[in-house]
Amino acid sequence: MITVIKRNGRTEQLDITKIQKYTSAAVKDLSNVSQSELEVDAQIQFRDGITSKEIQQTLIKTAVDKIDIDAPNWTFVASRLFLFNLYHQVNGFTGYGSLQTYFERGEKEGRILFGLKEMYNLDVLEKHIKPERDMLFNYLGVKTLYDRYLIKDRNSDPIELPQHMFMAIAMFLAQREEKREEWAIKIYDMISQFEVMLATPTLSNARTTRHQLSSCYIGSTPDNIEGIFDAYKEMAMLSKFGGGIGWDWTQVRSMGSYIDGHKNAAGGTVPFLKITNDIAIAVDQLGTRKGAIAVYLEPWHIDINDFLDLKKNSGEERRRAHDLFPSLWLNDLFMKRVQEDGIWTLFDPYDCGALAAVHGEEFNKMYLEFEQNEALIKEKVKAKVLWKKILTSYFETGSPFLCFKDNANKANPNDHYGVIRSSNLCTEIFQNTEPNHYKIKFIFENGDSISYEEDELVTVDSGLVKPAKKVTALDSLGGLPIYVVEKEKVDGATAVCNLASINLSRVNTKEDIDRIVPIAVRALDNVIDLNFYPVEKVKRTNMRSRSIGLGVMGEAQMLAEKQIMWGSQEHFDKIDEIMESVSYNTINASSDIALEKGAYPEFAGSKWSRGIMPHDHATAEVINLVDRGGLFASTYEWDELRAKVKRQGMRNGYLMAVAPTSSISILTGTTQAIEPVFKRKWFEENLSGLIPVVVPNLSPDTWAYYTPAYDLDQRVLIRAAAIRQKWIDQGQSLNIFITLDKASGKYLNDIYMLAWKLGLKSTYYLRSQSPELASDVEDRSMECVGCQ
Repeated sequence: MITVIKRNGRTEQLDITKIQKYTSAAVKDLSNVSQSELEVDAQIQFRDGITSKEIQQTLIKTAVDKIDIDAPNWTFVASRLFLFNLYHQVNGFTGYGSLQTYFERGEKEGRILFGLKEMYNLDVLEKHIKPERDMLFNYLGVKTLYDRYLIKDRNSDPIELPQHMFMAIAMFLAQREEKREEWAIKIYDMISQFEVMLATPTLSNARTTRHQLSSCYIGSTPDNIEGIFDAYKEMAMLSKFGGGIGWDWTQVRSMGSYIDGHKNAAGGTVPFLKITNDIAIAVDQLGTRKGAIAVYLEPWHIDINDFLDLKKNSGEERRRAHDLFPSLWLNDLFMKRVQEDGIWTLFDPYDCGALAAVHGEEFNKMYLEFEQNEALIKEKVKAKVLWKKILTSYFETGSPFLCFKDNANKANPNDHYGVIRSSNLCTEIFQNTEPNHYKIKFIFENGDSISYEEDELVTVDSGLVKPAKKVTALDSLGGLPIYVVEKEKVDGATAVCNLASINLSRVNTKEDIDRIVPIAVRALDNVIDLNFYPVEKVKRTNMRSRSIGLGVMGEAQMLAEKQIMWGSQEHFDKIDEIMESVSYNTINASSDIALEKGAYPEFAGSKWSRGIMPHDHATAEVINLVDRGGLFASTYEWDELRAKVKRQGMRNGYLMAVAPTSSISILTGTTQAIEPVFKRKWFEENLSGLIPVVVPNLSPDTWAYYTPAYDLDQRVLIRAAAIRQKWIDQGQSLNIFITLDKASGKYLNDIYMLAWKLGLKSTYYLRSQSPELASDVEDRSMECVGCQ
């Protein structure tokens, strides 16, 4: 007699019919899979004392190994078998327990926020939980859910199931709504049906005691030692709680610059970036991966050449920062000088730091004045030579990411309140930031203090008039000896990304977009108020602008299922129609919430308040990429919306951004963000090994419409991005894919010049591969978890 050891340690006689019950359920209603094939190919070696876990793992591995282009449904067989196993891990039986029991267990383990369940009638919510929606997961999706998102106990065993997770997230996000049950159910339906998916930090942490929900942060460093080291602390705190970081370093003086009147005293940006690199390694993201920090520099900075060499494998290692992500903040004047084969002048921010805070004609005027000023430290280079070095580095290392300063700022909806100085780690967020400002603070022995601007003139008791920065503890003011002189920090602004993505493979009609976007906008707006902020300055910034980033994913799947070729005119027209619908509904929903809850504090004076919409910035060249008839053949009343926004206000200062979505695309079983597919079949590397993946819904009908990214003319990707950008107030995370046989300086120049000319705000990675050595394994080592 063969006995089987169950999970709880109990033994029972082997019953083949029990195994057949699970294998039958796993293949039910799936085409081109077979129960008998699964059981035969598993070749389970039954022996006395075999565990039920061994049997289940063997069946799962068998199904996974059978996933292929001609039999993609094996991924759902593997997923179901995995879920059956998960149900037993969590509950000890196949199926769901009560919502009440789930919350009580989570609270006991110290993982679920106390008091959340008391806000709701759990009996009402229980009736709306749909366990059958678990069947939407493919194998890689449910494995990703298990590895990254499900709450686990101290022994790393899962204590929640997918639908309970989705409901608890919805409850967390709806907790301050007047009709909280109603909104919790709407949010639950939206995410559990994979219509919209929240970004990884929100999925992981909403409902928990550690409710850090934001994806990444954007800040700026001033040109003083206090500001630089305060920035280090801020980056460390943000990285500690799992945020990706984009940070502007343009104002930091260059190598050989002045310090306190001494020339050649400054070490430039590189030594400080080296420390930033070490922070990324030392303050990792919860021990799972090192911190992720993108560092930004403008191309007029004298340190630009050293900056481009940061990731080189040769040269002095002390001047390398292999773990950072260098990014350039390119202005129009530089791009025009490249076009004209002109001379480009490099400056020291010690003299010309004001260039970082201006753009457009104001930048051009100031830059030309600095070029004529013979008293300034400067270097001259050929613009094309520098551009070639930038593109060469981009091709060889995948960086620097290229972002376009003037494109970003001319379309900035909050240009009345600041300037956009950089993007984030994944180059889709464009919001105002401001470095900290520092005053001189005189502290007296009695504890009193007084502060002045650094260059403000102060008359000390001796009668001398000095700039505040030259006053020392040997001076006295108003009869009181100065005890200590120090710098006083005045907080700047560090921007925040709160993200979610519409799944276009499920939501792509006007009716569905009209229905789903208001729910998504409300959920994201609630993230702002419910989020844990590691730094007070970050919360103050987010509360002033109330920024969110609603994007899209699954574009390639949608096109394939509609039998639309990537890059065709039909593709351009379709995505224009969809993005208009997303844009209109997002703006409309934010205005409706503003009427209900109040407009964001910086609304007055914004482009929103002036009735200026994102597509008002589109050039004729971009508009002419599509022809839907008339003025875009719009199905929406934009003039009515302009009037409404002026009247009611906007709840959110920034609204739309297309993030990379790698993890959540995998979770929901769709294609990544706005990209063409990597291949029709590839392998994902996982802790369990290599997992075969086939594009969604692959069939003879969709095969030809899944064009691999490396097979496309990349200028098509740029044009498609320009069409999307017309409707988006922030940006897109846009990768470019080049095979070595197609690579040339001219081709790269054409791609990135076109991106600039068509108004794109950024490009992300330049991914390159040799056609002979092309791997079937998707490389995700460089991707940011936060924006996914």
